[in-house]
Amino acid sequence: MIMPLKTPSFWYAPVGIKAILLTPLSWLYRLGSFIDQKLKAKQSYKSNIPVICIGNAVAGGSGKTPTAIALLKLLEAKNPHFLLRGYGGSITSATVVDITKHTAKDVGDEAMMLANHAPTIISPNRAEGAKLAEENGADIILMDDGLQNNSLHKDISFLVVDGITKFGNNKLIPAGPLREPIRKVMNRIDAVIYIGGPLHSDKPVFQASLEPSAELDTSKNYVAFAGIGRPEKFKYTLESLGANLVGWHAFADHHDYIEVEIKMLKDEASKQNTILITTEKDYVRLPIELREGIETLPVHINFKEDNDLKKFLGDHLKDLR
Repeated sequence: MIMPLKTPSFWYAPVGIKAILLTPLSWLYRLGSFIDQKLKAKQSYKSNIPVICIGNAVAGGSGKTPTAIALLKLLEAKNPHFLLRGYGGSITSATVVDITKHTAKDVGDEAMMLANHAPTIISPNRAEGAKLAEENGADIILMDDGLQNNSLHKDISFLVVDGITKFGNNKLIPAGPLREPIRKVMNRIDAVIYIGGPLHSDKPVFQASLEPSAELDTSKNYVAFAGIGRPEKFKYTLESLGANLVGWHAFADHHDYIEVEIKMLKDEASKQNTILITTEKDYVRLPIELREGIETLPVHINFKEDNDLKKFLGDHLKDLR
């Protein structure tokens, strides 16, 4: 399993000495990525059902998973399937997620979340995952991430952009958060889903917002924790809703919580007579026996112009069929 790491803070700050020193490694990363994409493109699989990719340009969270769920609700599909790598899980072959049997340690946290909304397949080899979706009678595939993966042909590609962090310092990994140069990203997408204010682009832009799906009791005090791409986003959301945070703990993205950590968090909340709260993504990674007494703040993506996005999807899918 890949060891999760915290997102470096200098990625989202003005270019400094760390970014400058790491730039030569970024050149190596770009070369390796270029070679990998070229090799996979030579054997790219074209599915007989439409594939919609929901990707991003940066490492870490940008809101892809809630966006994929929101797009699912807009589509008029009879048997849509989610497809993703299954990052953080131990299963390495194409597998249909079973939430009654699998855990986040098996298939990853995003897969567990998506599987609550539609049939979900994890597969490091996206082509093999698409073939399994075809066998299952899927009529459309929503691929969470994989914009830079050329092993599976995409019919529609969306770039999800966090309006607060955008592209960070605009440097490639490890000097910055970018997976590839922005101009290259824009050449491979059909539209942008921008979570935040308006964005000017040559490609169609659909504005969206990340909103809580439940009320927060602002009369109570909270101890919060999160292990996502940008955990500060969760803290900011809680504070913007009026939550009084008396404790805050940030962990690495996809952090694998252990019993002693959860016990310490629960003890802190208990001593201060507060509520322990986390994200849905973190919650599914918690061992079931440790979830009692921990609340979540569910969130969802709200598109500013549902009808425009529906028309965009409908027109593109009509052309494909």
